[in-house]
Amino acid sequence: MKVNKQYVSDKNTYAGNAPRYIVVHNTDNFAAGADALAHAKAQYNGNLNTSVHYYTDDKKTVYQTAPHNKGCWHVGVNYGGRLFGTVNNKNSIGVEMCVQAGYDFNKAFSNTVEFVRQLMAETGIPADCVVQHYDVCAKNCPFQIRKKGLWEEFKKQIGSGGPEQKEDVSAYTKIMGRVVATTKQMHDYVKAKNPALAQSVVDMIPLYLSEGEAEGVRGDIAFAQSCLETGNFGFSGSAVTLEQNNFCGMGVTANGLKGNSFDTAQSGIRAQIQHLKAYADTAKLVNELVDPRFKYVVRGSAPYVEWLGIQENPQGKGWAAGAGYGAKILGILKDMIGEVDSKDAEQIIQTKAGYVKVFYKGKDGLNIRTAPCMGENVDQVVYEGIYTVTGISADGKWYRLKSGLFITSDRQCVQFMEHLPKTSSYIVRVSIPDLNIRKGPGTNYARTGKFTGAGVFTIVEEKQGPGASMWGLLKSCRKNRDGWISMDFAVRI
Repeated sequence: MKVNKQYVSDKNTYAGNAPRYIVVHNTDNFAAGADALAHAKAQYNGNLNTSVHYYTDDKKTVYQTAPHNKGCWHVGVNYGGRLFGTVNNKNSIGVEMCVQAGYDFNKAFSNTVEFVRQLMAETGIPADCVVQHYDVCAKNCPFQIRKKGLWEEFKKQIGSGGPEQKEDVSAYTKIMGRVVATTKQMHDYVKAKNPALAQSVVDMIPLYLSEGEAEGVRGDIAFAQSCLETGNFGFSGSAVTLEQNNFCGMGVTANGLKGNSFDTAQSGIRAQIQHLKAYADTAKLVNELVDPRFKYVVRGSAPYVEWLGIQENPQGKGWAAGAGYGAKILGILKDMIGEVDSKDAEQIIQTKAGYVKVFYKGKDGLNIRTAPCMGENVDQVVYEGIYTVTGISADGKWYRLKSGLFITSDRQCVQFMEHLPKTSSYIVRVSIPDLNIRKGPGTNYARTGKFTGAGVFTIVEEKQGPGASMWGLLKSCRKNRDGWISMDFAVRI
């Protein structure tokens, strides 16, 4: 699709957008001539209260009206959307499909599909992160697409596979996150596989963890990949040598090619970490770019280890062409950390209601995992806080939290409580910037005109009221009892 950038401006925008999502809208303006060009001019001239980055219609030209690094006002008002706060004006690109009088819906629909696919390729935003305005804010938008029941078809056409074909990724292993394996486990594994391991390899093992932590990439996954690519650093049958400081086969795109070389082991590992991040995420790099092939990756096209193989990747992207590439990496990782049988993670969860208080004071924090198993992925690390419990594992070793994650039941780390003391205060995190503060516990009370802003707040009292499952009184408003927020938009930490 041709993109006309004549009307790009900063009108009705603000700085600081880091796009991770694409949000699709309909204008619902059926006035004659209300096409993409007309809306682009209106936004350029400052005549619109809202703003988006692109306008499409039933013609073959798309009009861009704002740069991607500028936030537009397109998902700011919430009516109860499931993704509100997760998707916002600071991490999304807005695409508006224009529906003027006499337009051809089918052409407008297909043009918007084509352009969104084009935009996905340009930005690296995957199909799973293309959402409708309704998903974010519960507004009935894009109305014309929704009333025809074509949103699922839209998703299918942009490459998600649609609801029937969409892959269940709940059990997949994320590349981004905290490591599970320790330096000792990594050393013991590769030493057992290669007793003649060079001391230089032993010395560089901690680099995988430090370089990975800097970019948010699991360094143990990178190390497992290196074990696969180098024959456990024996380099027998490998396309690269130890002297190249290339431990992932980077640049070996065909038989006989030598691949890239790096001055130091650290720079080679850093390049590997950056390359994994390119596949796994769309966020900016923290360290200076050293990966010579970073630009060739479709950003965010392989967030899971299982998708690093081209044959298994739903977009046909990926690191390697060989079958089962990701599974081979995970097999090495499993052997490395000595994972217990995966059946342990699938044990029956019994209902248990209450709260768990974390008092673990260890320097490394307490891991909260995705399943009741020591070998499962770590979703977050906590040091204190009170969490709602909804279940307990059959072996009694894990509490299931309201979030669906799992925390240990070890009494040396946590304390279970059936009820919270009425006087107990607790801390919550608010992720949206405009959560209303009301004078009482319910939407029948007036707004104070103030917002919490995104951040961490102390709740000193809970009370039921209309408009929310529960209302919480802010500590700063305890004296006059005139500062209440909806707990539906707050997460206990």
